[in-house]
Amino acid sequence: MTHERFTTDVMSDTESSSEPMIFPSQDWFSEYGDRVDADEEYAEVSEGWGVDFNGDFIFEMTEMPVDELDHDAMPEFLVDDLDTYVTEESGKGYTGQAYMALENGGCPECHLIDPDEEPDVGFYLRADYDTWKELMRAELGVIDGLMGGKFDLDGDMQKVLQYSDAAVQLTDLASSIDAGFADEEY
Repeated sequence: MTHERFTTDVMSDTESSSEPMIFPSQDWFSEYGDRVDADEEYAEVSEGWGVDFNGDFIFEMTEMPVDELDHDAMPEFLVDDLDTYVTEESGKGYTGQAYMALENGGCPECHLIDPDEEPDVGFYLRADYDTWKELMRAELGVIDGLMGGKFDLDGDMQKVLQYSDAAVQLTDLASSIDAGFADEEY
């Protein structure tokens, strides 16, 4: 199944292919969206997702350890991403959000979003940064995380459970990206 991929200039001009891929960054989310969109297994198990309902997601990462990072050691693109897309929120600490469009086996769009941006989505998945890291390392599955209360979901849980194989494949694709974590690298 082939999908037309939405492209936008979401990566910094200073980013280069010699820089390591770091989570969370525009580069990481762009790579994730590309992998999801190209994955035949995901296309098969998510057929029908987002058809006749809004299947788009916001992923919210709270309690990001931004104050603990060595900003001088970070690549400029990562500093720019953190400055642009992460804000400090009362009760949530430093928080960033990513938007992921998902429809009928494809992912036409995936990127960090500005704090004031409010795209129309059907699902909102929240967790602290450490929980997201567990997911990226395949130490935690998204369904187990939802059932165990590590993730908070706004949206139709029945739909997510109906497409649990698609959710597992999304997790597998995320953990397959060879990337470091900002708090461990800097």
